[in-house]
Amino acid sequence: MEALATKPETSLAQRWKALLQEQPKLRIRNAAQQLGVSELELLLTRNEGVRPLKHEFGALLSDMDDVGDVMILTRNDQVVHEVTATFNQFKVAGKGAMGLAVGDIDVRVFLNQWAHGYLVTENTGEISRESLQFFSAYGLALHKIYKTEATDSAAWDALLGNYLDNSLAAPQLAPVPAKASRVDANTVDVDALRNDWAKLKDVHHFHAMLKRNKVDRLTAVELIGSEWVTRLKPTAPEVFSPLDKILEQAKANQCEIMVFVGNPGIVQIFAGKVNKLMRTGPWMNVLDKGFNLHANTDGITDWFVVRRPSTDGTITSLEGYNADGEIVITLFGNRKPGNPESADWQREVEVLESSLCA
Repeated sequence: MEALATKPETSLAQRWKALLQEQPKLRIRNAAQQLGVSELELLLTRNEGVRPLKHEFGALLSDMDDVGDVMILTRNDQVVHEVTATFNQFKVAGKGAMGLAVGDIDVRVFLNQWAHGYLVTENTGEISRESLQFFSAYGLALHKIYKTEATDSAAWDALLGNYLDNSLAAPQLAPVPAKASRVDANTVDVDALRNDWAKLKDVHHFHAMLKRNKVDRLTAVELIGSEWVTRLKPTAPEVFSPLDKILEQAKANQCEIMVFVGNPGIVQIFAGKVNKLMRTGPWMNVLDKGFNLHANTDGITDWFVVRRPSTDGTITSLEGYNADGEIVITLFGNRKPGNPESADWQREVEVLESSLCA
């Protein structure tokens, strides 16, 4: 009896091509999710247009100043945050573990999470687009920097000349770890948590306070009580989500806000006014010059107004969490350290609470 002939296993690149034929507008992150691989694994199936960068990412970001305007993109599964501006004095700190830029480009970078970087060239018809893309050890896309029409091409090419390294071999990606489980609320000393919360003097001390009390952020927010936290309805008859409502209010009253979006490798921040808002299916969008935001509010399951004490007075935020208990977007009133929160922002939040209190 003749052995049955077996078909060769379809390659990942072929599966991606077939998926794109079915869904031509599918983005690489979503394609990777559908195919059960990381975004970097999928990217590396390309035969050309992907060149490795030296593992000197802090130095590279520090050298971005002369390049001029670029578009930087940070996202998580629910929210995409895009800013077009110029880097200004990115500084590495914490013995190289982290870095930050404060200016039109405002980022907090956790460099110990950045494992791989590539120059990616995409050709679409007559358009060629270049970007620097950075990934975790598991192949998760952490941050992307796109060359724009306003970028200084000579400075961009000089930067690439210093940091491209074609000798680097394809990486061996580590398996994705299981998501951290949330803390059992019954194990938390709520009185101690509330006491510590009330003694906060700086919002930047918040994470240390959570760690000291051995509690994750969402569980702390759920336990702390109505003195500090208001739970909002995820949806209401008159709005799609609390995000829609606060953005519409901020636009109408020209209230300056700050929008924080992050993932394990970076937090990216916008500060200013929003103007062009658009709802498209599950996505709430800001489409302004210099700032774009795309939030899939169907995936943001919990919304809270959170207040924290500080030496500058009470600091108020609107926070959105996904079904895994991860914070995916945070909004504040625009302010500088050392200054109190704006009365305009406080009024906008009070209006939001009054209409959407769960």
